[in-house]
Amino acid sequence: MDATAAGTASPTILHILKAIEATWIGRGVRDSSWLFPFIESIHMLGIVVLVGTSILLDLRLLGRGVLRDRPASEVAARALPVLWGSFAVMFVTGTLLFASKAVDSYETNSFKLKMLGLLLVGVNAMVFQLGPYRRIAQWENAAVTPGSARVAAWVSMTLWIAIVLLGRGIAYW
Repeated sequence: MDATAAGTASPTILHILKAIEATWIGRGVRDSSWLFPFIESIHMLGIVVLVGTSILLDLRLLGRGVLRDRPASEVAARALPVLWGSFAVMFVTGTLLFASKAVDSYETNSFKLKMLGLLLVGVNAMVFQLGPYRRIAQWENAAVTPGSARVAAWVSMTLWIAIVLLGRGIAYW
């Protein structure tokens, strides 16, 4: 879809998006018969690791799942390096995929909503880190975690599910 025909990208944004697509990275990923699917596969594996690990931590915060008997600080300490590593993989691969189809991606509502979801999941994680997580020693072995930690877990799971669905929707919606 041509962005000017759709009328949703301003001329400045359209110029930037076309410049991104014209980079050697954008052209290389787009023009290769194998590079885009390979990068997309790595991106999908990153999603599986990140979302799976995040849900394990979220379920622990909700007092559910296979790790419910482990201290929350232990689960978080083991999960956070995996979360950051898989996020880094997804950031790099997502940037490469975007560079190959920047105009088309930007024109979809799925892409814009996915980016909003990523922003919100980051805010949720920051609020959790600055709030309930600072007092984890006081509640990590309690039968019921604080309401703020449970809310953060539900918000996290909901956002990650939405982000995955929206990411898949970029190619279709």
